[in-house]
Formats: sequence, structure tokens, C-alpha cells
Amino acid sequence: MIDLILPTYNFSLFYAEKLVADVPDERMAAQPVAGRVMNHAAFTLGHLAWANDNGLALLGRQPTLADWKGRMGIGATPSDDRSLYPSKAVLLDALKDAHGRLATAVREASPEALAQPGPEQMRRMFPTVGAMFVGLMTSHEGSHLGQLSAWRRAMGFPSVF
Repeated sequence: MIDLILPTYNFSLFYAEKLVADVPDERMAAQPVAGRVMNHAAFTLGHLAWANDNGLALLGRQPTLADWKGRMGIGATPSDDRSLYPSKAVLLDALKDAHGRLATAVREASPEALAQPGPEQMRRMFPTVGAMFVGLMTSHEGSHLGQLSAWRRAMGFPSVF
């Protein structure tokens, strides 16, 4: 399974880096449209890092970004207060680290571990832990990177492709 997912998952990391390469650190939490809250670059990178890190618990591994949940976890609302988020370098490092740890964990997971029931609140969409990882590593990443691309264009940055 993982051999089919990793090319897409690795492209997502490449794309995330490309989407923020020319965004100055001080603009990472900017909101381009007055009165509208978009998932900005700092929030999106942090959310992806947190989600990948959080997913490790499904395989009995210890997450390291649990303290990011309130600012960047499920249900968190992005803020334009730049001081609430780590620097761009820290966000990218956390994303790369969580990405690598999750890929390794899924690669090393036994078929029995991946066949376990998915988290109860997600089980209708992801009946098994393995299905949950497929969603996390593909559609979750892709949907948030689409948001980041839209944010980037609304901020006046050019397309990256």
C-alpha cells in the first residue's frame, strides 16, 4: 500500500515547500480579504505538520506536536496575529519531520495494525487505520495545499507552476 501512496505524499511535501518559498515570514499569517478568514500559510503548514504527527498515535507512536492542537488542530480558527505561529523555517522543519516519521511508521506497520478499525469519529469514511492513513496522506494533504494555493493567489503571489 505505502509504495502506491508515497509518490503522492512526497509530491505534497515538495508542493508545500514550493507554495511558501517566496512568501516572506512576516506575511505567513496575513488575511487577503477583509472580513474573511482563510487558512493562511502559517496555519496550513502547521496544521499539516500537526495532523501527520497526530496520526502517529494510531500506530502507537508518540506525537511531538500535541501543543499545536489549539492553534492548528481540527476545529482551530486561523488568526492573522503572526506571533501566534512559529517561524516559516520552524513550520517547514516540523512538516518535513512529521512527514518523514509518518511515512516510516506506515511503511513499518504490520497488516494487522493497518486493518484495525479507524477512529470512531472518522470510521464511516475511513473504516480502518490503513484507510485513515490513505486519506491523511493523500486527500487531506491535497485539499489543504489547494487552500494554500488559493490563499497565495489571493495574496497576489504568482502561480508556482
